[in-house]
Amino acid sequence: MQRLTLPPRPNWEARLQEVGFTWYAPTPEHPVPYWGEDACYALSAAQATRLQRDAQTLTHMVLDATGHAIERGRLAELGIPAFLHAAVRDSWDRDDPSVYMRLDLAYDGVNPPKLLEVNAQTPTSLIEAAVSQWQWLEDRLAAGQLPAGTTQWNTIHEGLLEQWQHLRAARGVGQLHFSAGRNDEDIATVTYLRELAQQAGASTDFVLADQIGTSEQETHLLDHWTLPIRHLMWLWPFEFAWESRDAAYLARTHTRFIEPLWKAATGSKGLLALLHELHPGHDLLLPATLTPGALGADVVRKPLYSREGQNVTLPGQPSTPGDYADLGAVEQAYTPLPEYPAGDGPRYPVLGVWVAGDEVCGLGIREGRGRVTDNRATFVPHVITADPG
Repeated sequence: MQRLTLPPRPNWEARLQEVGFTWYAPTPEHPVPYWGEDACYALSAAQATRLQRDAQTLTHMVLDATGHAIERGRLAELGIPAFLHAAVRDSWDRDDPSVYMRLDLAYDGVNPPKLLEVNAQTPTSLIEAAVSQWQWLEDRLAAGQLPAGTTQWNTIHEGLLEQWQHLRAARGVGQLHFSAGRNDEDIATVTYLRELAQQAGASTDFVLADQIGTSEQETHLLDHWTLPIRHLMWLWPFEFAWESRDAAYLARTHTRFIEPLWKAATGSKGLLALLHELHPGHDLLLPATLTPGALGADVVRKPLYSREGQNVTLPGQPSTPGDYADLGAVEQAYTPLPEYPAGDGPRYPVLGVWVAGDEVCGLGIREGRGRVTDNRATFVPHVITADPG
């Protein structure tokens, strides 16, 4: 895998805005540019094929481990509160449908990729991966800045649309509410997903997460505290919801969530330990444990639920800051991310493989400025080049 540099497109900010991507510039919360306009990662066709094959294997392993955790009564180990266990099991038993998730991998282009974690319920960087980097590629090809035939592993848009069509036709999901918190990225992400659902024939509404109501007299969550919500595509973490004042409704509501409640098990970093237990020595997995010290000192310690690299401890280093220090943790064998030089310091890419339903469908790359991928990470497009000969 190579890191290439290119001159910025003359109108790149406007091009990003055209597809609803507006959070590319630095902010106090994200102090470096979030979009990497002038760089890309280049994979060979053989590397992309291997990555796709291995990520599909990991997807099946992750879903199997989710079923194991639920069916064997191991949800407490994953940090899921007891009052939700029955609802998570019911969601799994109903086969509540999933639209998407993302697998984050360490990959150097030579050795097998290694699963770092699963973003199961609220994965973001979706518009960047599905739309913006494809637009970037088309613009570069049109300008003659990349060789003819250069492509991407990127059928994310098509895979998500197909999944919504499946939910509409085969699962009877026709009326949908979409919801997110009050920030631009989350609202844009659910707006994109909503547009895909509408293309699939669904009837949709939008409601902010803090405008969803509850009532003792109602069996469903409520839109603005009045209308029942049958299906809710909710870009709001379950671990936030189960700590809220209305947490009890999460366990007993008839509202069906997309992503479903069973994804609370998939999204726990504790699942990494169950994967290692079920597949010891597998070349796509890193050893992981829920028993502190069982793997020795050369481990990364991660809270069972955390975001943006918060409260992560690398070997011999202090923990990163964050809001999750009071949670249980998993310890995972340390593997170094590949390091690439850049003008203002090294970059450490993490490869995010997107999954629609249970089929892998594309790649997005975020490169950190440190070995923990945090809010200083930048999304950088990728290309696939022809293999020699």
